[in-house]
Amino acid sequence: MMKNFSIALSSTLAADAAPAPRDARPACLTSGFCTSGNEDSAQFGATLSNGQIGAAREEIKDWLRLCHTPGVPPAAVRRLLAAFGPPGAIFGASRGALSDVVPADVVRRLLARTSAELSTQIALTLEWAHRPGCTVVTLSETAYPRALLTLGDAPPILYCRGDVMLANRSGDDGERAVAVVGSRRASLQGRDNARHFSRALGDAGVAVVSGLAAGIDAAAHEGALETSGGTCAVIGTGADIVYPTRHRALAEQIAERGLMLSAFPVGTPPRPEHFPRRNRLIAALARCTVVIEATTHSGSLITARLAGELGRDVLAVPGSIHSPHSEGCHVLIRDGATLAASPDDVLEALGMTPPAPARPARDERKRQRRPLPSGEGDALPDLNRRIAQGCTDGNAPPLPGVHVRRTQASTDVSPAGPVDAPAGTTAVLKALGYDPVNADTLCERTGLGIAEVLAQLGTLELGGHVARLPGGRFSRLILAS
Repeated sequence: MMKNFSIALSSTLAADAAPAPRDARPACLTSGFCTSGNEDSAQFGATLSNGQIGAAREEIKDWLRLCHTPGVPPAAVRRLLAAFGPPGAIFGASRGALSDVVPADVVRRLLARTSAELSTQIALTLEWAHRPGCTVVTLSETAYPRALLTLGDAPPILYCRGDVMLANRSGDDGERAVAVVGSRRASLQGRDNARHFSRALGDAGVAVVSGLAAGIDAAAHEGALETSGGTCAVIGTGADIVYPTRHRALAEQIAERGLMLSAFPVGTPPRPEHFPRRNRLIAALARCTVVIEATTHSGSLITARLAGELGRDVLAVPGSIHSPHSEGCHVLIRDGATLAASPDDVLEALGMTPPAPARPARDERKRQRRPLPSGEGDALPDLNRRIAQGCTDGNAPPLPGVHVRRTQASTDVSPAGPVDAPAGTTAVLKALGYDPVNADTLCERTGLGIAEVLAQLGTLELGGHVARLPGGRFSRLILAS
């Protein structure tokens, strides 16, 4: 077993190796258990005797000592794991044997007395792992997400809160997991789209992976929380830290019903350089990545690029050509990403059959078969009269003849609201976004009454900022200068 484990690690973790095939995984995962090199020790990589999944205390100490000793680079860690197996075997090897694998100065640092800083980190981690729902999962355990083993440098230690096995229930390669990412400064419509996509995917049994960031990420988690597929939040801090702090309640819900996952040691604060690493894990955990709203400078495009490099599918949800929030999605579609107009498009990318639409009731089908006006009598003239009066009951009136194009001044949004918006209309115009919505939706988004919303829409329409569309919907206009 040790030999098989070493061979698997050498092919999966070699620093200079290409990413492993999507079906590659250590032998300990395929066989269901690993040993730590000591046949008398507790089972390594399987459920512990007390029913807890994850590494035991002594194993945690060894892994932290191996991975976080100052002066022992990740490449040396991978070489040692490939040569000897788990840390218990590494620390049990002779100095000469270790020196045959890594430089002598690295061996000296590794076998030196544990520093005070590392001792503190070990104590902090053990205390955190003792809390309910908190688990340290190492590379050689059955609970380790198999989808991450496609990475040439899979993180040796993961810190988890919640359902540790959620990632593996999505399949060996995450084929039933989807990353949903997008702008932190998302529009209300974008957040609604993220919830809708995530809820539909989750109801189909697909796990939704995202990064707990503001905007699209948070909405994606919210949409998937109550579904059978569940949701996984991959974070760029230690597992004991919630960032942004306003998502503390959401993080607790995810830990209770899904999975919070971090590759950073306990106590690690948020730093800009951590988030590209987090994005790579998000892309690796999922079979495909869906981008919902992104500017051309959005970090979501980094996630999409990383997904493409890993051989995952990338999908993007289109939006208005006038919305800066959609520019990144349009760039992705132009460059070859699949257009996702609905959750069904994502399910098809996963090779899953979208659910059949519900058939309408018998009386509803009768109404749908009602013949159109023939033009005889007064039915058609009455219809034309109502359209001329501005009726929007679903029959299409002529679209407003307004020439529109992007202008910098008209798309900029200041803290006070959209530039040049008529006084008293900021709330509705911000809630409107760039996608057509009806007045009831605007009431929900703004908290205003229907009379106030309609009054603001009337003012905006007269000012040429909003167009009235079929079906009682409204859309923002970008007027040509």
